Amino acid sequence: MFRSRYDPRRRRKPGRRFRDGPLAPALEVIICFFLLAAFAYGAYGYARAGDCCRVATILVAGADKLNDADIIAQSRVTNEDNILFLDPDEVGQRVQAMPAVKSCRVTRFFPDKVVFEVAEREAQATLMLGNRLFEVDDECNVLRELTSERGHVGPFITNVGDLGNVAPGQRLTDRALTRALAVWRAFGTTVMARDVTVSEISAAHENRICMYCDELDFEIRWGRDHFEKQAAKLNVFWLSQNKRVNCKDYVDLRFGNDVACK
Repeated sequence: MFRSRYDPRRRRKPGRRFRDGPLAPALEVIICFFLLAAFAYGAYGYARAGDCCRVATILVAGADKLNDADIIAQSRVTNEDNILFLDPDEVGQRVQAMPAVKSCRVTRFFPDKVVFEVAEREAQATLMLGNRLFEVDDECNVLRELTSERGHVGPFITNVGDLGNVAPGQRLTDRALTRALAVWRAFGTTVMARDVTVSEISAAHENRICMYCDELDFEIRWGRDHFEKQAAKLNVFWLSQNKRVNCKDYVDLRFGNDVACK
């Protein structure tokens, strides 16, 4: 019997397709990458040019003495800015460059609001340099120059050595000035601080800070460190004298646990 050589069970082996080749996956990845890049570039251009994410509202929180408009102007953020491309840290640093600003936290609220949370520096005393007056905080930062003595903050700090050209925004490092402010802070924790008004703190030398009060005839001499202990000692002495110290020249706190009175 004649038999055909064709066997239907034997199928012809298909030819190798391109997508099965070693270069196909890499090519697909490259194509996908370019498609995603094109989409991202288009989205970036749309966000830049469009109005969907323009800053519409700018709020300032925490400002008491400073004007909101001045803070916003210092930040250089306007309604022309796109909220997507604002750098909160960079904007905050610009605001913190203001002498009276201690810190500024910038928060973006999508789609169009920016909030500045500001902490202001608080003036603690008034530095007197010749005929010029400057408000300083407890870290020796110069906040502003005063035009008159009217409404000054805290006592006058006087007799400080040459500080050069002082201007708002500076942080002063003079040791006598630093200690005078530390004395003022320590004294403020005492009962005596509620009974008298400190008008002046002389800071001629870091080892001799002299305090003057409106209600007292004598000066109070402080040493160069451990101001909290000196303040506590002064407070005990003040109360032991029933708040009536019979001294004419000085009360000196620089001698250990003793208080010298003349």
